[in-house]
This record gives sequence, C-alpha cells and structure tokens, in this order.
Amino acid sequence: MNRRALLVCALLLLLAPAFVAAQQASDSPDRVQVLQFLDLMHARSQMTVVLDGMAKQIRAGAEESFKKKVPDATPEQLAKLDKICDSMFASLSIDDFIDAIVPIYQKHLTKADLAAATAFYSSPAGQKILKELPSIMSESMQAGAEVGRKTLAAKSEDLNRQIADLVKESTGK
Repeated sequence: MNRRALLVCALLLLLAPAFVAAQQASDSPDRVQVLQFLDLMHARSQMTVVLDGMAKQIRAGAEESFKKKVPDATPEQLAKLDKICDSMFASLSIDDFIDAIVPIYQKHLTKADLAAATAFYSSPAGQKILKELPSIMSESMQAGAEVGRKTLAAKSEDLNRQIADLVKESTGK
C-alpha cells in the first residue's frame, strides 16, 4: 500500500469515532422531546411522591431515634423535630431533578426509543400503569423501608454484640 493510502486509512480510523458520535447525537432526542415524554410519564408528580415518601421515612426514623434519646418527648419537641426534617426537603426543586435527568434520557435513548415508549404510555395499558405507579411506588417504598428497618435492626444488634466481644477480647474483661 502506498503512503497516501495509509494516510487516508489512518485519518478514517481517527475520525470514525467522531462520525459515530455525531450520528448518535443526531439520533438522540432533543430536550423538548424528553420533556414531553417526562410530562406524559407524570414525572413531576412521581418525583413528588418519591420525595414525600422519603420525607415521611426520614421523619419517622428521626422521631424513633429522638424518642430513644428522649423517651418523654413532648409534642412540641416532636413538632420541632418534624420542622427540622421538613426543612431538609424544602430546598429540593423538582425542576433541578428534571434538568439533571434530561441528559441521561438523551444519552440512553434514541428518538425511536422515545417514540415507541411514548406510543406505549399513550395507550390504555400505559395510562393504567401511569395511573397506578404513584400508589405502587408509595407502597413499595413503605414495604422496602420496613424490610430495611428489620434488617438493619438485626444487623445493628449483631454489630453491637461483635463490638462488645471485641472489647472483651481486647481488654480481657
């Protein structure tokens, strides 16, 4: 092969990733398409449900922890604790979450993927799933929190026992 042909092949090999990336970028949905899909998916209300569920779980955990430390906690103290927990979520913006996930959808989905998903979620079955999803998510979070609480309680007891054993072993007491 002559020198010129080698140079052309080398240039093609070097530029191939750029051509592929440009092709993929043109096949990616634009921001408006992703936002329309997220609206169809009721993403804002679903995120609100998730954040509300998280807030409830954190509030319940904080109250449980506080009551262990202050067994005779007054309603006023618990109300202050609730305000503290609520303030953690007050500064969270759904718009910030949406802005953060749009590029993720653009990275992982093509225009065709988004069109197919839109077609499904526009169908009666898709609409049923969307209607039930907030309840499914809420109930799933409650079930998951209970599983986590039981597991962590058991692990915590085991950890405390192991630490006590290690202390005895280390101190000889």
